[in-house]
Amino acid sequence: MTDSKQDDEQPEKFYKYRSMAEAGVIKWVERIVLHNELYFAPAKTFNDPFDLRPIFSLDAPKAMQVKGYERLSKKYEPGLNREQRRAQAKEAVKNSLSRKNIKATEEEIQTQHARVLTEDVGLYCVSTKRDDILMWSHYADYHRGICLEFDGEAKLMAHAHRVLYSQKRVPINAYSDDKDASMTKALLTKSMHWAYEKEWRLINYEKGPGTVKFRPENLTGIVIGALASADTVALVKQWVKARSHTLDIYQASLSKTDYALDINKRKI
Repeated sequence: MTDSKQDDEQPEKFYKYRSMAEAGVIKWVERIVLHNELYFAPAKTFNDPFDLRPIFSLDAPKAMQVKGYERLSKKYEPGLNREQRRAQAKEAVKNSLSRKNIKATEEEIQTQHARVLTEDVGLYCVSTKRDDILMWSHYADYHRGICLEFDGEAKLMAHAHRVLYSQKRVPINAYSDDKDASMTKALLTKSMHWAYEKEWRLINYEKGPGTVKFRPENLTGIVIGALASADTVALVKQWVKARSHTLDIYQASLSKTDYALDINKRKI
């Protein structure tokens, strides 16, 4: 069952949790804050082993399978005439999609797509939450890092897609799923285990992994972790003063009444 309770209305803000633990990581964060650059990462670097590794189903009536093969043949073998293409399609369906071989064919397609999707597609993942205790622990060095705040309605994030969460891995049907359904299953569906992240994604198909420039006003704030060091606070202050556009600075603190974070605006 897929989680469809969340609506698709564009959030006002998006958040990116970042560690400040190592010099190399800090340099990447500095590129965001001072140089207006985001790094779109390949999915092979992600912590979810299922990410961008969809499963496929080739189950369909034989006539539909033959037509599907013919469509691919027109694209990759345009020199064939209609009769040649139809004969080739029938032979391929008879062999590759037989009851004996269909599972092996599906697995081969899955392997090929997983390689392309996890290596050649660039993604920038953000959340609609800035106060999640687990995300601060997992992605922001156990509350010692920071959380970047972006304008969710600006041009940069206007192309973000909401991630859906599902109990089961729903296969892409090569014959009945349209382009949108296939994209959702391949790039935007994760296990319910990750639902607490409230994730949205920017996806770069054409250029793939790499840096992307954004307008400085798209970054609107920084939340400093509840356990951040004085050095981290000082560095954030330094960055804010060096920027051409102002940022709102917030400080997370441990609630005195609940297992929760209080986040308040901070003067710099």
